[in-house]
Amino acid sequence: MERVRVVAAVFSLLLVAQIVRSVRREHIRVEYSMAWLGAAALLLLLCISDTAMGAVERLIGVGDAAVVLMAVAGLLFLFTFFRYSIVVSSLKDHNIQLAQKVGLLEWEIERLKKLLGGEKDAK
Repeated sequence: MERVRVVAAVFSLLLVAQIVRSVRREHIRVEYSMAWLGAAALLLLLCISDTAMGAVERLIGVGDAAVVLMAVAGLLFLFTFFRYSIVVSSLKDHNIQLAQKVGLLEWEIERLKKLLGGEKDAK
C-alpha cells in the first residue's frame, strides 16, 4: 500500500475514534454522527481496498491514488458540510419562530398582569 493510502487510513481511523468518543461524551448527537461515520468509513474502505481504489480510479480517469483519495475525501466532506448547512438553516428558522412565540407570550402575560392589576385596584 502506498504511503499516502496508509496516512489517509490512519487519519480515517482517528476520525472514526474521535466521532465515537464525541458520541459517548454526548458532544454530538448520534443522528448527526452517522454522516461523519459514513464518510470516514468510505474513505477507510477506499484506502485499504485495492479493488475499490482501482474502480474509483477507472471511474474518475485518474491513475494516481493520492489524487483519487483527495478528490473522494473532498467530495465526501463537501456533501457532509452541505447536509449540515441545511440542518443549521432549519434550526435558525425554528429559533426565530420560538423567539417570536416567546415575545407574544411575554406580551400576553404583561397584558394579563395589567388587566388583573386593574381589577384588584377596583376592589
